[in-house]
Amino acid sequence: MKALMDTNLVLPLGVDKCAVVFDYYFADTSKKALTKNRASIKVSEKVQEEDEAIATRCSAGWLRARNVAGRAVSATRSGRASVSTDCSTPTLLAR
Repeated sequence: MKALMDTNLVLPLGVDKCAVVFDYYFADTSKKALTKNRASIKVSEKVQEEDEAIATRCSAGWLRARNVAGRAVSATRSGRASVSTDCSTPTLLAR
């Protein structure tokens, strides 16, 4: 069973550090559902680990790049903006 809902609270701890508090809400919280609920949380934790790895790579790239104020995005051919998971050389759009 998937979580009915989950929330992520991001708490800034400094200019380059934060803490994230994850809460999960399940429709069925019985003992019978406990194993399934824990499995759902494990899947979520795996996704969070992947997200953290991407964020770490992006942060390292941003520290190396000569940045200007603005959002970090890479422009696509269609003219739309999308976030890149490479992030080694971010393209920044001025505000």
